[in-house]
Amino acid sequence: MADEDNLLHELGAFEPAELKRLAPALEAAGIEFEIESDHHELGRPMRDSELVLGFNPAGSKLIVFVPGAQLEAATGIVAALYPA
Repeated sequence: MADEDNLLHELGAFEPAELKRLAPALEAAGIEFEIESDHHELGRPMRDSELVLGFNPAGSKLIVFVPGAQLEAATGIVAALYPA
């Protein structure tokens, strides 16, 4: 069971600007996290056309992972920072 608590779980994919608020909140709560970049949206074939037409397509995201034992607390922080 202890090994499962250390497995990393995806907390979510965030815009870089959103992570400026989330990272300090996770650190303040003592929650360990790892960040991985996701640039797959930049390679979409129609993205250039969407930019030219002003559609503001999605860009790169930062994916945050937390240990399973801290997932519930981290999810609560995300909900408090970014209410639906």
